[in-house]
Amino acid sequence: MLKILPSPRSGQDRPARIRPLIATLALVCTAVGALVLLGFTTLALVPLLLAVGVVAAWVLALVLFGWAGIEGLAALERWLESDSRFQR
Repeated sequence: MLKILPSPRSGQDRPARIRPLIATLALVCTAVGALVLLGFTTLALVPLLLAVGVVAAWVLALVLFGWAGIEGLAALERWLESDSRFQR
């Protein structure tokens, strides 16, 4: 059984007692509240993680497209140098 100590101003010498039913209800409400807060916190992280994933995908795509563009320009330069139509 939970015991609550009296406040210094109450003048009581013996601790107050909480009834078992009330203590049980308080503990159940606390547990349900903790589960709700944990669920909301988890759901709040989902959009944040999705945003991080989308940004990472865009950065990777930009790096790969940049690399492909540079390789394409290098291949075009080699082709222009080796093709007889562009020789003087």
